Amino acid sequence: YGTTDNDFISFVIFIFRGFCLHVLLVRVMRRQLTLFLLSVLCVCASAISERNVEHTAFHKRDAKTGHLLDVRDDRAYLPLNTVYEEESSVSVTTNVTMIRNGDPVKISWSNPEAGLFDMITIAAPPTRDVSDYLDYRYTTDTVKTGAGEGYFNEVLFNMREDYILRYLVVDKANKTTTVKASTVVRVLKHEPMHGHIAVTEKPGEMRVMWNSDQVDKPYVKYSISPDLQAAAMVGASSKTYKASDLCGPRANDSSSVMYIDPGYFHDAVLTGLKSKTRYYYAYGTENVMSETASFITGPDPNERVQQTKFIGYGDMGVYYPPYVGEGSPGASKVANLLEFDVNEDKGFKPEFIVHFGDISYARGRGYIWDQYMTILTNVSSQVPYMVGVGNHEYDHTSGGSKDPSGAPENGFHPSWGNYGDDGGGECGVPTATRYIAPANGNLVFWYSFNYGLVHVLMFSSEHDYRPGSPQFKWMEQDLKSVDRTKTPWVVVTSHRPLYTSQEQPSDHIVGLHMRLALEELFYTYSVNLHLSGHYHSYESTCPVVSGDCVSDGAGTVYVVVGTAGKSLEEQAYMKYKWSKYQNCNTFGYQQITANTTHLVAQYVTAPDREVLDTLVLKPWDRPSTHEVNARFRREARDQTRVQIDV
Repeated sequence: YGTTDNDFISFVIFIFRGFCLHVLLVRVMRRQLTLFLLSVLCVCASAISERNVEHTAFHKRDAKTGHLLDVRDDRAYLPLNTVYEEESSVSVTTNVTMIRNGDPVKISWSNPEAGLFDMITIAAPPTRDVSDYLDYRYTTDTVKTGAGEGYFNEVLFNMREDYILRYLVVDKANKTTTVKASTVVRVLKHEPMHGHIAVTEKPGEMRVMWNSDQVDKPYVKYSISPDLQAAAMVGASSKTYKASDLCGPRANDSSSVMYIDPGYFHDAVLTGLKSKTRYYYAYGTENVMSETASFITGPDPNERVQQTKFIGYGDMGVYYPPYVGEGSPGASKVANLLEFDVNEDKGFKPEFIVHFGDISYARGRGYIWDQYMTILTNVSSQVPYMVGVGNHEYDHTSGGSKDPSGAPENGFHPSWGNYGDDGGGECGVPTATRYIAPANGNLVFWYSFNYGLVHVLMFSSEHDYRPGSPQFKWMEQDLKSVDRTKTPWVVVTSHRPLYTSQEQPSDHIVGLHMRLALEELFYTYSVNLHLSGHYHSYESTCPVVSGDCVSDGAGTVYVVVGTAGKSLEEQAYMKYKWSKYQNCNTFGYQQITANTTHLVAQYVTAPDREVLDTLVLKPWDRPSTHEVNARFRREARDQTRVQIDV
């Protein structure tokens, strides 16, 4: 069956196969037919597993289920010597010849002499080299429909280029790859995709953003009528980025699994909107328009509303399994629950969503951004989708002059931190191009907005947040300017947490430094709730100041909710009195309802919609905070410094 490059794995497989053969012979002698058949399967599996060691694909496919697991570039080994010998007896076909973004496609193949290493590869555009493909499937891992034939289902995304599917025969002994058949699947040209909306810094406005392959007078038409009768129209501005605009590798490597031409990003601001009104809209050009979507505008800022509802989470990523198999373990479950909460009568009906970093986990891989923007379109086109940056969108160690945030050198790399190159060279360029934030801070990196009863401040834990830094000065000025008679609740978000008890030493030290830098600011301006991710788990605290629980209304409650889809943490928890609830076993997000007397935050699981944690916050009661005096807070900060040293 060929050999692997890992001698240790080969040795383990050899031992396992020997054990299975021994079991097989014993069961035959005992005439235990059932166990005999199971043993035969065991031997077959061990033989095929030698090939499956390399079966990890562009999306890192699981060898058993074919599900997409990760974004590492562990594509199957192909010999460099490529031969084109197409034969009439070999074929690869699809049930469609053209797709729209996210369409399911049935891919069929036939080859009377199919071998163990025969595979179907998917590449875009068709001019890509045989070895430079996006995804693959061994024919032995497909659904068999007869001798020498089978099929599998895939989801194809409109990446603004046509696809080519190739049937390859891999001969590892002779080190050749032979192309036996191919077919092209075309994509809908100029399709407007990835629609999403966001609030601006002004009331009565809504920003609409989308992506396509061209700039041809893009615009949005909108109306209070579902059929868009008497619709107003507003033109859009457009921009893009090139590989040379990105800070470093992997992001600026122009292979099919790294940088791909992202097309153009269009941005239009709808103005003069009435408060609490549903508007219908479509976006595109005269040639191709999107399907009609709708949103409800926020309340008038001068009107005191009864409640405000929103959803918060971090750390999502993408997960598009084939249409056969078990389905998604994380991101797709959360996306489905979001669709339910946004669109269904029994849903939570959030007025906006905040996603505080680690958005797509593209890390330089352009196709992941296309997938992520697609998985959320049915949500982000209906409610404002407000994002912040995490380490996997931003952190970089080269190309700092291209950083759109304007951070000095190569960004924030304090000696005590673990800020590395987690953004894969993106340095925030794809994020800041796709998402436009209210223009009162620094692009998508830090900004704030009011919505109903809530003031939301989103800051970047990937930039310098220490006193005296530009970001800290902006945060202080923003918090100082909040009118608590209009927005009695202040919610601050960042990607990294100030408080978490999970055992991650380097991240824990960063959290301690964040406390030293920011906790006094939060106390001074009575921040009610801090939301963060980074840890792929859930944890909530009591109202806390300087590491001690205080009475309701006397301190900030901290919640880690990095459970929107990426693999869950497995680390144990340390014991701290301020940690009230911990969970690293479920995906989900935070549903938050604020009224004039209380703010209720509930952790809801996906897909079960089970409420595992409920927090009820009271407004800050300044007279009661005498229990947390300045001297106590200074002493607590000194203790935090000692803890850092330890």
